[in-house]
Amino acid sequence: MKVCVIGTGRMGRRHIDAAKGLGFDVVGIFDPFKEAMELAVTGNSIPKENCYSDAVEMLNKLKPEGVVIASTAPSHAEHVIAAAKAGVKYIMCEKPMAVSMEECDQMISACKESVSVLGINHQMRFMDQYTEVKALCNTPDFGGILSVNVTSANFGLAMNGCHYFEMFRFITDEEISSVQFWADEQKVPNPRGPQYVDHSGQLRALTKSGKRLYIELGGDQGHGVQVVYGCKFGQIYVDELAGYMRAISRKSEFRDLPTTRYGMPADETIKKITPADVIGPTQSLWKAMLEKHNYPDGAAGRHALAALVAANVSGENQGSLTNIDLQLPHQRVFLWA
Repeated sequence: MKVCVIGTGRMGRRHIDAAKGLGFDVVGIFDPFKEAMELAVTGNSIPKENCYSDAVEMLNKLKPEGVVIASTAPSHAEHVIAAAKAGVKYIMCEKPMAVSMEECDQMISACKESVSVLGINHQMRFMDQYTEVKALCNTPDFGGILSVNVTSANFGLAMNGCHYFEMFRFITDEEISSVQFWADEQKVPNPRGPQYVDHSGQLRALTKSGKRLYIELGGDQGHGVQVVYGCKFGQIYVDELAGYMRAISRKSEFRDLPTTRYGMPADETIKKITPADVIGPTQSLWKAMLEKHNYPDGAAGRHALAALVAANVSGENQGSLTNIDLQLPHQRVFLWA
């Protein structure tokens, strides 16, 4: 499959690795910054004649079957729509999907009109640390997922928090219905540039059935990502960066006792698990897109973005409960990278 990559920064270069690892032919790359394209050429053996100074010209001239949009979020909609208009069949866009709800709808509409398959690179559903956890949560030993607690360093509400919105939807099979976010007063400079704004702080999200997501991403924390999955009969702890999982659940003979008897004898499993990765799960997402089955599509990306918009609105209102509904600011543009 002929593939073009738009945006050749750190993530773009990983997308090149993922595409080449799948046997795709990377026929063209574009980045508005010459230095980024030079790094892609040097590090990935991309011929200089495959570098383009105009993304639309590249798409119309090369007519690729697949395109990766790995630029920063403000240009996602522009490039996705251009790829759809150029007749590209498979479009993979980085997260966050866009910088407004309106842009999400425009992207979905353009791909529907061109019959393009749009995938958003929320690749977490293909990682062992989520697929194995989901399967374990749904066993009789654990009795189903009720809460997810993420304690992390300052990984950014938009940069990585939106990944956990999609992860939570995947793990629970339910959409987020409301969000509260308490933003830190002090803003840490954005590593992507001073023109971008992302928040640190604390978040709580709910589904309509009452399942809970908590994220601690304080700006004063500088290492690690740990997740605890709370189930009816036990807990599963995952250190995502170290690749470590501990699962503990009540022994079957004690499961009828009330929740206040939280210290009953338990079964415990400790194991290594594949650490967080980008390339392998992205390749799995490509395969799912090609099969048109079980991949995070435009609707999934839009839902994660709606949760992100709701969190920003809540943070501006001192943590007020904000519903994900038609009342969200549809046209408002946010300064995410």
